[in-house]
Amino acid sequence: MKQQVNIKEIEHKTFSQSQQDGLMELVLGICLLAMSTRLLSRVLIGMFPIAIILFSPILSALRNRFTYPRTGYVKLIDDKPKDVIAGIALVTLIVIAVLAVAFFLFANVRDFGLWMKWVPLWAGVILAIMFVSLSAKSTVVRYYIFAVYSLIAGLVLSILKFTEVETGTLLYFLAMGVFLAPFGLVLFIRFLRKHPETAKEAKNDTA
Repeated sequence: MKQQVNIKEIEHKTFSQSQQDGLMELVLGICLLAMSTRLLSRVLIGMFPIAIILFSPILSALRNRFTYPRTGYVKLIDDKPKDVIAGIALVTLIVIAVLAVAFFLFANVRDFGLWMKWVPLWAGVILAIMFVSLSAKSTVVRYYIFAVYSLIAGLVLSILKFTEVETGTLLYFLAMGVFLAPFGLVLFIRFLRKHPETAKEAKNDTA
């Protein structure tokens, strides 16, 4: 039992160290900021899968360039894509079911604009669960803060009334992006200062 506990602690510590560069927050924040622009609002639905597809390759490329040369590379056990998709689908169904009951009892369940109005809450729940999952894998407390912020932002922006129905969703992306991107940038700069590039690594980069 003690050995299993130690292994679990090692896994948590390793995952925590893999997140110290702040790149996850920085890349996610930039993606959300891009999704918050009016230029992309007309293809709002299409931005969800595009962001999911591009997020991982961009994050991996940046870590291959800046993180792993400084700290070394440790292969972590990633969540299976099918499990991630299934989890998002399950949460989506739960949120839809709860909203459907609420709309049926207190509003018009057939009102499409009403459904669109509460998209920020759905997005807030999805990101909150992601952050809670990341925190469960590590000892990083900031992910709980991100989760609470995501839920509050999603709920508030769903309750508020806007002239255009997609405004709440765009403002949610903006609120999360403005919060995460600077946070990640500060962590990234601190990481680079804490782990300066060695002369050998600099030589390999210029070769």
